[in-house]
Amino acid sequence: MQGYFPIVIDVSGKRCLVVGGGKVATRKVESLLNAGADVTVLAPDISPELTRWHSTGKLRWEAACFVDQDLSAYAFVIAATDVHDVNHAVYQAVKDYGGWINIVDRPDLCNFILPSVVNRGKLLIAVTTSGASPGLARKIKRQLESEYGPEYEEYVAFLADIRQKVLLEIADQGKRREIFRVLLEERFVEAEFNQRYAMADELLNDLQ
Repeated sequence: MQGYFPIVIDVSGKRCLVVGGGKVATRKVESLLNAGADVTVLAPDISPELTRWHSTGKLRWEAACFVDQDLSAYAFVIAATDVHDVNHAVYQAVKDYGGWINIVDRPDLCNFILPSVVNRGKLLIAVTTSGASPGLARKIKRQLESEYGPEYEEYVAFLADIRQKVLLEIADQGKRREIFRVLLEERFVEAEFNQRYAMADELLNDLQ
């Protein structure tokens, strides 16, 4: 059984290639762009969304089919065409130089996979079934989106701010742990922005 090691990678500025220009390729490109990757699309035709992103300079577009191009300059390659032979040719090209390759709908040919992701600012929750059932991964993602709503983006940013403040101002390790524990209480999640910081200041004053 093929196993995967879960890891979160900084792809900002990394050169990434997506082969294909349809709906699936568009979703993959969007995820890479949101992560700050330097994206090139290789396809004779591309979707309206990809066309728009290309026209605004968000990505490069090579209007051609994959034949036997050298792909070794790319940190990650995703093959997302609807032609099996093309996807397999991309796989073989990347495999030959030991690169990172994802073939849509062929987990057996991937050496990395793209999970379903709930994105709440600094909070990323990734779900994967290792290719066994993408539908189940999407179902679990929807459940997590409901449980961890948009309010978590501000809340996690708040936790990052307060953590730095605590590390600077409080030397006692026991007090630090107690503050971090209390900050995880639901009342901090539910509080309004200004109220949340006021509550944190009161907590720090009480425990200093």
